[in-house]
Amino acid sequence: MIRKDIFAGSWYPKNKQELLNMISYEKVDNPKVRFAVIPHAGLFYSSNLIKLFFSNLDLNITRLLIISPSHYYRIPNDLIGSDHFDSYETPLGSVKGFCLSPFEKGYKEVIQAEHAVEMALPFCKLRENLKVSTAIVNSFTSYEKALDYAKKIIKSIDENTAVVASSDFTHYGARFSYTPFKGSNPEKAVFEADNNIAQLFCSGQGEKAYETAKKNGDTICGLAPILVVSEIARLLKYEGFVAGHSNSNIINKTKEEDFVSYFCLLWRKDGTKG
Repeated sequence: MIRKDIFAGSWYPKNKQELLNMISYEKVDNPKVRFAVIPHAGLFYSSNLIKLFFSNLDLNITRLLIISPSHYYRIPNDLIGSDHFDSYETPLGSVKGFCLSPFEKGYKEVIQAEHAVEMALPFCKLRENLKVSTAIVNSFTSYEKALDYAKKIIKSIDENTAVVASSDFTHYGARFSYTPFKGSNPEKAVFEADNNIAQLFCSGQGEKAYETAKKNGDTICGLAPILVVSEIARLLKYEGFVAGHSNSNIINKTKEEDFVSYFCLLWRKDGTKG
């Protein structure tokens, strides 16, 4: 059971040196982050924010669970799917896998096809002795369903396991059928809306964040994974903060009407922003 790196050469460089140039990072002093939300766009867009997680990742972490949405397969509501992979391929070499119990098995094909899982994997290879597990969820019909999964995950992990939600934030414009901000500065409006949702998640108000985003018809693609991870962090008394944000127009240095917003949220045990 090996997950292939099918997006290498398209969503990020397949050439090892080019990839290293894109994803290399320096660890901060005394890193304590264990939970996070990171983007999953092609690494040209997402790498600088993903770096914020890995550079702050607690040095005691030896296992990483990546929870992502499914972009290509329909997943039943209120279900987190997974499967065991012995290893995950990257252009830098393979990363060892591990398996967690609280998830519905049989989603190998879905995870193999999912780019939201793969964007973090080259970074994992840079972290010596880090093992990876992956899971997929698209939506919850209630906050309580997500909370139940958060509690199950907590029971199945130890203090050396980190958990991240893979999610881009608002997809704005006609291309995404989402144009609620028709004023002169939709990028500012999108940032303010996304930042409000992000701050709610970081402050332990996951239910309010989830319901607000759903009510607004928001296009945050990994809302369900974010809710699960933020609830795990809240229950374990980790404190969250917005570590960084950007959007595709900023990165491309353009002013397109269609753009995607990206955020990195981090949770530390002592709440110190490092």
